[in-house]
Formats: sequence, structure tokens, C-alpha cells
Amino acid sequence: MAVLDLNRRQVATLGIALGATWRAPAEAQTRSPMLYPGEELTEAAGYPALVRFEPGRKGLPLVVFVTGGGVLGRIAYGPPGGRAADFLCHWLHEDGFPSLVLSYPIDSRGVFDAAFPQFSVTDWAEQSAEIIARYINRSGLPANAIVLGWSMAGRIAEPLHAALRGRGKGIQLFIAMAAATALPNTLPGLDHLKPAKSGLAAIRGAYLDWLLHCLADQNAAAGHVVLDADVFAREMTGDFPVGLAASAMRYRDEAFVPDPAADAREVGTAQYRAFPPLALMTHASAIDARHALTDRSTWGVYITQQLCEGFVFSQPDKLAALSAETWAALVEHVRTVAARLSATLPGNHMFFLGETGARRTVQTLKLLRQTAADVAGEISHLMD
Repeated sequence: MAVLDLNRRQVATLGIALGATWRAPAEAQTRSPMLYPGEELTEAAGYPALVRFEPGRKGLPLVVFVTGGGVLGRIAYGPPGGRAADFLCHWLHEDGFPSLVLSYPIDSRGVFDAAFPQFSVTDWAEQSAEIIARYINRSGLPANAIVLGWSMAGRIAEPLHAALRGRGKGIQLFIAMAAATALPNTLPGLDHLKPAKSGLAAIRGAYLDWLLHCLADQNAAAGHVVLDADVFAREMTGDFPVGLAASAMRYRDEAFVPDPAADAREVGTAQYRAFPPLALMTHASAIDARHALTDRSTWGVYITQQLCEGFVFSQPDKLAALSAETWAALVEHVRTVAARLSATLPGNHMFFLGETGARRTVQTLKLLRQTAADVAGEISHLMD
């Protein structure tokens, strides 16, 4: 695998047109990528990406699945020959939602032929926003998408929203799925990530065994093999850029070094007003104890702060004019919103795998979407 760190200008120098199909450097073009049906290799923000788009019913917003650390978005739609009903995209399609699944470049053994160890959260957000805007424009979809940020992709919420707004688009609702927040030091185990020869963070010896444990548990719950472990490891996982990890590490001089200040700026740790509307799907499995125990509290901070910044603190004159009765109602209302916008689903870190889990995830998406609209309306009514 070739190791490259190219910015937009360097990529253009290599003759890669924006929006064109990705072509690996000549020295890396030893074989054709192994793509699943419906997949496309494209380029955005100066980097390659693997995408899969499926149209939906007119008027419904695009649902974007942004995958986590070292796992391709294929986990949302499954391999060729797999049982479609066991995967999330099937049920999005059944409910009429257009879907877009995004995979940033990882060492995926057959898809990407170059490594980008300095690929950052900012790059991730800009790439994702460019692709989302491209598909919205091509298909005439509503300007605001629903984003499902799984696992490490929770960290993209604020920068992705900012990048989309810069393109005249936005996020109707960002749903964190057992996901890392922008808060620092909440996943200390990732501090032990080590660089592979490519400069990417090696998942073997770090957390691949844990992912396989989650997969085995979901397969057992389904009563059949939803996703074969060997296929998952071989065709859906790979080493990834350490800057995306919830560890505040950066790749410099062939080593991983801590840079918490830069990380906080990239993920918008304290930019509460800049976050999109938020909701949470999590689980209660001991296999993924950290998310099971802390997701509701850590995401509750951002859910509550974003709502207050957007609907209350931004209107100081109205806030000062509230009657005592209305103020008391607002206090009680805001105290409950994080719980209303959070759902605990059966399963583990991969709760959306298997027919029951995938279908339930889409049902919960619809419920959270309606609840988010209700909450915004209720707070606006109280403030008026």
C-alpha cells in the first residue's frame, strides 16, 4: 500500500479532478479495486472515498451513514450474497428514505491503494460534506440531511454541520449511534493505538478482537450468521488515520503524538451553538460497557447545550421577559429533553445488525426525528 499525504493542491497536480472517480498513483495501480454492487470510488476534498447511494421517495431527506474507526460503511448494507433485510440500508429503503453511506480512506485490503496517515477530522468533515452536497444537488433532495454517526463518527457532528452550511446545506438531525462525543478523554483505551508501517493506526492488537466479539454477539442474537467474521475482518476493516480517533493523537514524524488542543478545535468541543440538532441511539450491553454506561450523560450535555444555545440563550430579551410560571415550565421542559431524545436499543455496539436490530433502528430514527421537531416547537412556544 502506497503511503501518501496529499492536500487538495497536490492532488490536483496529480491530475485528479474534483468529483472524478479516484485513481491510485501509478506505482500503486497493481489491481482493480474490489467493489460491491452499487459502490463507487470517488474523490472529494482532495481524498478518495467509497460511497453507496440509493434513491428514495420524493420529499424525504437524505439519510447519511458515516462509519466509525477502521470499519467501512459496508456494515450498513452488507456484502454481496448477504441477506439484505439484516442490514440498515434495506429498512431505510423500505421506508422510502434515500440513503448515502460514506467511507473515508482506510487500509481496506482491496478498496483504497494509498494511505493518508495525516487525514484529519477536518478533512473527514469537508470530504463528507462535499459528497453529501453533491448527491443532494444531483437528486434534488431537501437541503438538510439526517446523519447517522456511528462509533467514532460522533466526533464529526460539529465540523460536518459547519462544512455543510458552507455549501448551503445542513443537518436536520444528527443521531449519534453508540458514538464518541467531542468531550476529551472519554475513550482512554484508544491512547494505546500504535502506527502500522503505513502510518495508519493499527486495529489489530488494538480493538479488532472486540469488534469481532460484538459481531459474534449480534449473530447469536439473530439466530444466524448476519455477517461472517472473516468477511467482516477481510473486506470491511482496516487501519485508519489516528487523527479521527477519540484519543487526541496526531501522526507526526512517523509517530503518534498527543495534541489535545488541536483536537478540541477540530471537533468543536466547546462550540455548543455550532452543533446541529442532536439525538442518541445507544445500548445496554456489557460488551461495550463505556458506551452503555456513559452515552446518555455525555451526549446529554451536547443535546441540552445545543438546544439551550439555539432556542434560549440566543434570545436574552425574551428570556428576561418570561413570567415565573413560564420560566418554571421551561426549566422542567429542558430537564427532560435529553432523555426524550435518547433511545436505548437491544444489542451491542453493532445494535443495527440483524433484521430485528436494523428495522428497529429505522423505526427509532423516525421516532427521534419527530421528537426533535416536537421539542424544538415546544421550546420555541415557551420562549414566545
